[in-house]
Amino acid sequence: MGHTAAAFAILESVVRSARPAGDTALESLALSTRASLLRQAGRHVEAAGVDGHALAVVGCARPGPTAEHRAAILDGLVGLAADHLGQLHLGATRRLLGRARELADDDDPGWMAGRRPRLRIEWVTAELAMYAGDGPGAATHADAAVALCRAADTPVRHVVKTMLISAAAAASAGDVRTAVERAAEVTERARAEGLLPLEWAALALRHGLDPADAEVGAGLSDARAQLVRHGVPFVGDATGGG
Repeated sequence: MGHTAAAFAILESVVRSARPAGDTALESLALSTRASLLRQAGRHVEAAGVDGHALAVVGCARPGPTAEHRAAILDGLVGLAADHLGQLHLGATRRLLGRARELADDDDPGWMAGRRPRLRIEWVTAELAMYAGDGPGAATHADAAVALCRAADTPVRHVVKTMLISAAAAASAGDVRTAVERAAEVTERARAEGLLPLEWAALALRHGLDPADAEVGAGLSDARAQLVRHGVPFVGDATGGG
């Protein structure tokens, strides 16, 4: 069983355990994590269904009573916003991000329900700006994400993902040289940390910026093949499912 397939199985087990126990926050967070894996594979429609379920489990009319509930609500909203962005539903993405910003606690210095969801909001807002052709806006939100990563307890994966968003924002703003340099740095950092999905994404960005770079093209193909072997259900792959 590939790593991703194993992750799906673990998450399903968490959902089955949390539901009868009435732990709605845990159930919702597990569903949102499942949706993120689907989204990573380009399955935005499927991911939207799962994120919608995650939100239905906890509701989003007001902030949750605990940090876990607040984190679950924000994860569902931001995940659903990203799902809609992947389907080019920019208006829906904007509305969901607006709701997430209303519920996010700017005064919470903690990671789980404070800086982490705010960081994810900045990521998707930067991506929305890129899709909308707003290079300066993308750079502004990428910079905000970088600032949120400065705390020492920020996980490496989130730091590297933020570096990737920053590289893409530079490309969106027309600064190709900076984008290439940052994407190359992300490639190396992701490879060193064993973050294959982010390595693949950085290589994809570099390939888009310079399709003639044969070394990057080969690296991109190899990274994708590794992800498929690990069970990532890319759209159109025979290994899809999950």
